[in-house]
Amino acid sequence: MPETPDFDQIARDLLEGLGIDEGEHPLAGGWLRATRASQIAQQLRLIWNARGAADLALIEHSFPGTHTKTLERGLRSLDR
Repeated sequence: MPETPDFDQIARDLLEGLGIDEGEHPLAGGWLRATRASQIAQQLRLIWNARGAADLALIEHSFPGTHTKTLERGLRSLDR
């Protein structure tokens, strides 16, 4: 079963890929870099959840009736 992406690692990789110099700011070496990574990870989670909500709405609209709940449960299980 597919796993939810590791948004924290993705955020750290993004920051590293941007080549942010930890010496550019007095706080960049630790707290600021961790804060930036946390903010990026949170935005990625919001996008992930919004995409899932849009998928569920499309399912409910496209497949009205009793099978909707089964499809919804299947889609939600992909996030676990």
